[in-house]
Amino acid sequence: MAHLLPFVPVPALLGFIVLSLLPIVLPRAAVIALGVGAAVLPALLFVPVALSCLDGACVAGAVVPILSIDTGIFVAQIAMSLDPLSMVTGGTVAGVAALVLIYSAAYMASEPLPDLRRFFAVMNLFLAGMLAVVFAADVILLFLGWETIGLCSFMLIAFYDRLPKAVSAGRKALITTRIADSLLLAGLMMLFLSAGTTRLDGMLAAVPNIDPWRLAPIAGLIALGALGKSAQIPFHTWLPSAMAGPTPVSALLHSATMVAAGVILLARLAPLFAAAPEISAMVAMLGIATAALGALVAVIQTDVKKLLAFSTMSQIGFMVLALGLGAPAVALAHFAIHAAFKSLLFLSAGVMSHASGGSTAIEALRGARYRQPWAFWTFAIGAASLAGLPVITAGWYSKEAVLAAVWSSGPWGVPLWLLAATAAMLTAAYAFRVVFVAGSQSADLAAPPWGGAAVMIPLVVLTVVAVVGGLSVGTLIGFTGGTLDHIPLLPTLLGAAAPILGVLLARQLVRHPRELEQVARRLRHVRAFRVEVLYYYYFVRRFRRVASVLGNAEGTEAFARAAELRREGVEVPGLPSDDLLARGSATVALPADFITRATEGQTPVVRLVSGDPVGRLVVAAARLFVSGFVARFRPDVLDRGWMGFAGGFGLAWAQARRLQTGRVRDHSFWIALGCAALLLFAWGTSWR
Repeated sequence: MAHLLPFVPVPALLGFIVLSLLPIVLPRAAVIALGVGAAVLPALLFVPVALSCLDGACVAGAVVPILSIDTGIFVAQIAMSLDPLSMVTGGTVAGVAALVLIYSAAYMASEPLPDLRRFFAVMNLFLAGMLAVVFAADVILLFLGWETIGLCSFMLIAFYDRLPKAVSAGRKALITTRIADSLLLAGLMMLFLSAGTTRLDGMLAAVPNIDPWRLAPIAGLIALGALGKSAQIPFHTWLPSAMAGPTPVSALLHSATMVAAGVILLARLAPLFAAAPEISAMVAMLGIATAALGALVAVIQTDVKKLLAFSTMSQIGFMVLALGLGAPAVALAHFAIHAAFKSLLFLSAGVMSHASGGSTAIEALRGARYRQPWAFWTFAIGAASLAGLPVITAGWYSKEAVLAAVWSSGPWGVPLWLLAATAAMLTAAYAFRVVFVAGSQSADLAAPPWGGAAVMIPLVVLTVVAVVGGLSVGTLIGFTGGTLDHIPLLPTLLGAAAPILGVLLARQLVRHPRELEQVARRLRHVRAFRVEVLYYYYFVRRFRRVASVLGNAEGTEAFARAAELRREGVEVPGLPSDDLLARGSATVALPADFITRATEGQTPVVRLVSGDPVGRLVVAAARLFVSGFVARFRPDVLDRGWMGFAGGFGLAWAQARRLQTGRVRDHSFWIALGCAALLLFAWGTSWR
């Protein structure tokens, strides 16, 4: 059944193509059916592939080629991998995405038809890109899928594009992850140059032969790229803002797709990091720091979606900690369980929020137990699994596996275990704080008529997994090649007591909200919680200032030239009056000596580096050629032809420069178009 693997992402990709490019108006029911069907079919196609692994056929791993690109020097093969890692991650991604899209059929049903069609189109492309990441056997397909989910995350977070806050949040996520992606691309390029192949198995086989001085930078760059996608310190600031998108987007993005992509990449390249212990130590330190910071910040949140966002950051930190300590199988087991209960929490919170007038404030959820009892109890079960209540929840088994791996990791295991156990206690505190508030009675008990099978089926399925899924943790760890560590009884009991203490702490915080507000007020003044403010002050503000100067320099030059013509007696339409030019005004926002400085040549450097320096050089060369050579043949036909060519060339270049709009959406479109052209070229050459 390995030959079916390349077909698993195809329905989602076709769903995107039909919904986004089909030039006919589709009714609402057809849009929903296409969007949901394109997300459910990958899960159904994955079933026979997964069943073929039950007899151990994929334990050794198999590579399914798709196409080959012969460059003359080497052959770059685009392929998919059928191995335990891709089975666990692919099954989790396909299953959770199918349930979230079924839920979306009800949640997004009232959206305007064009927005509904755009939502399902991008969600399907998002799913296709994530499946490409988890199944990729080479860095080409991996990076194409990686960038696809990054682009889709921007479009989904900024889905409500009429809200400046949503657009700003999408842009923030895109730019932050693009910085990390540039580091990842550099690391993958260095690894390719060292290994001489684009296949991941070939790269990992070449790791022992790479010089240590080169191996550490390669592992470091790839690790930073993965941590950026997974919102770990210092790239964590984009994740809470990502809550501006619809609830199904948050449920999918935070559970099994984009945020988990970094964990999957680190697990896929585990032998590389095992050969670079200093980088693995850095990964482990950043993971435990993010787990503790995310849990502490989540305790003081007043918005349930932001609370769950910081919770995701913290839980991914636990996975990164396990990966840094050399336990990728444990991290993958926690990834699978976390995907179930975190998507359950988001979907249940969406139902309770809908019944609370659309507000996501925690206080607005008060009384949800009586308005939406099904949603409340499913949320409570998801919170119990997130907290890791002993024995009865799946989260306890995966969390204990992580704590056991930390305890057994070496001399630093005990202090790391203490910090991880403290984060686990805080996890229970913030999770059950929402449960206690939503379970209290309120004056308004009227429940709006919203729900149905599209809502209940995903909630019930995810609830079952959040409870009984823990029985599969040991199997998942063994299937992916790991072993479950056994630790002494005392740390096991203390790990089990941590969530219980967290529940008691949550009860105390709900009963005494003033104490929580005092803690929140103190924490807001801690510099560690002001990373975003400091980043804006030291980097974003200065970058905007430089970009403003460079971007306005060309307009400044044109304005100065127009003012000079006005002084020479030439009428320039649209230019402000002379008194405004002389003294400046709020209308033109110019200093008093602007014209003097601009016309006296005090801005040549700014003019040189602003706008399009390459275009300036080409136009200058064309003008020099015309004045130095073509002008000698004036006024014959050849001269007029050359002059027409030069003028047309300059005009064409001026028109081409309009492509550089500076808009992220336009740049992303041309990048996607170029990638599609490269894929078509590669597909064509593979038939030779």
